[in-house]
Amino acid sequence: MIDDRSMQPKMLGLGCSTFGGSKSKKTALHTLHAAFDHGINYFDVARSYGYGQAESIVGEFIKGKRDKVIITSKFGITPPKPFPFMTQVKDVVRMVKKIAPGISQQVIQSYSSSHVNRPTITPRLAIETLQKSLHELGTDYLDFYLLHDCAYTNATNEDVAAALEKAKDKGMLKAWGATCENQSELYNYFRTNSPFGVVQFPYSIDNEFVTRPSGQSTAKVIFSIMSQSAGQQEPGRAFFRQLPINRIVPGLIQNLPEAWLYLASRELDQGVVLCSMTQEHHIKRNIAILNAPDISPIALREMKNNVLGRVEVGEMV
Repeated sequence: MIDDRSMQPKMLGLGCSTFGGSKSKKTALHTLHAAFDHGINYFDVARSYGYGQAESIVGEFIKGKRDKVIITSKFGITPPKPFPFMTQVKDVVRMVKKIAPGISQQVIQSYSSSHVNRPTITPRLAIETLQKSLHELGTDYLDFYLLHDCAYTNATNEDVAAALEKAKDKGMLKAWGATCENQSELYNYFRTNSPFGVVQFPYSIDNEFVTRPSGQSTAKVIFSIMSQSAGQQEPGRAFFRQLPINRIVPGLIQNLPEAWLYLASRELDQGVVLCSMTQEHHIKRNIAILNAPDISPIALREMKNNVLGRVEVGEMV
């Protein structure tokens, strides 16, 4: 793990991808303060989040507490260009979301996917975007600065790496790395003498890089954990009562997304478990799950087998 006293061996982080987009500035600031008040100090943002507005929202939040928080931002995907009456349109979309969440999500995804841009990664882009992020966040350094979901060959461009190392030497960032959406490329990112100080990647079932000890050189951040429950049949209460961890802490795990969060947080040897949360009660529950007692490897495997869906629909209701 990166040598940083503010980093814990294992911690819960708040993903800020919806701030300024599907979540208003007011909701985002409330979420940030609630998370911080309950002990979360790792916040993940990117230039592309919230139509380019998420960083300024996080920047407003961290005023007066920069030395108490860990900030990650990402570059390589540019936000959609502002359009006339963008603020009003987003307000309408948020209103529609309350009535027809599926439709509003389709609108947001359709516009975002058709207007984002992935420019060629160059040293100039890396530094200019870093300067923009620092300005929006109102800080003179980032803890982590990541290439945002680009191919490994682009992430290892020697000229880009040299520019980032120079920025690191100047104190503009503490460590740099990349996000990796392609599971088959993770081996490259974690190879011996990897140049990356941090790698962020989606959690997946039986991913060896989640459980493999990372040593002291490369920090790990896992995300998309609760999405593992997509398409699974939600069991009844009796199913959760018999889970190994709930036998120790009754009522800790109450649904499949929470079960996946517990499993992922136990499989991760050290690093950050990143979640997108806006409701305070979800923040509190997720923190409780991360801080819950460990169970034996055998019990953990039993729980994972159960959660994988080996209970027939309608059983144990």
